[in-house]
Amino acid sequence: MRTGFLITARLKSTRLPKKLTLEVAGENYITWMVRRLKVATDLDEIVICTSTNPHDDPLEEVARKEGIGCFRGSEEDVASRLYEASQKFELDYFVNMTADCPFVPFDYIPSLISLYKETDADLIKCYDLPEGMFLSGVNPSAMKRVIEIKDTGFMEYWLFVFLKTNLFNVIPLPVDEKLIRPNYRFVLDYPEDHDFLKVIYERIGESAYSKSSEELIQWLDEHQELSKINSDCSAKGLKRTLEDQTSKVRLKDGTIVG
Repeated sequence: MRTGFLITARLKSTRLPKKLTLEVAGENYITWMVRRLKVATDLDEIVICTSTNPHDDPLEEVARKEGIGCFRGSEEDVASRLYEASQKFELDYFVNMTADCPFVPFDYIPSLISLYKETDADLIKCYDLPEGMFLSGVNPSAMKRVIEIKDTGFMEYWLFVFLKTNLFNVIPLPVDEKLIRPNYRFVLDYPEDHDFLKVIYERIGESAYSKSSEELIQWLDEHQELSKINSDCSAKGLKRTLEDQTSKVRLKDGTIVG
């Protein structure tokens, strides 16, 4: 079984312009994310999935520099972009996260893939670790069905079709309870997030990218005052999503999901 990690990436952010290419510890965020994924086992491919907009050319350059795949597809239809990437790279299964999560939990990828082999689930969700350490494992045939039943082109919120309908077999990946920290946030979306993530690299050093999720969480447990730097960002992000009309996904049967 060929398995890949598809990184959803664009350079369109207005809250933190070109956030993925911001420098931290002598490199940019998306490069650190790619190098972190290279530590993972059980991955046959790592692919940056971006758009055909020339604005995103620097992301293709990162892929070329790091010797990984790059797929360029629709700006708006993220579901189709990911599915088409899975077909181009002949993947039987793929794990996905957006590029604004540079501390993706590579250490949970093997167990996610193992659970898929046992269950053949359409979606395996791993959302109990701190925000920014979420994982989605997707059966490409299920993503194809999402594309077939949607009636909107803008599909940044394709996960809602899996999570908020009863059309798919969705199962959770168990997480060690001692690592559940709803007040920790490892996302890069606001200037405060950038400030927080920079401190991690400044304190731990370049080796931060290779620390396991457990090591990072335990380190933050010892420096809990740092979690306050971006503690308000999750609420701001949720409010933004709720107000974003594109988060309402319309299906061909008239159902609105979101």
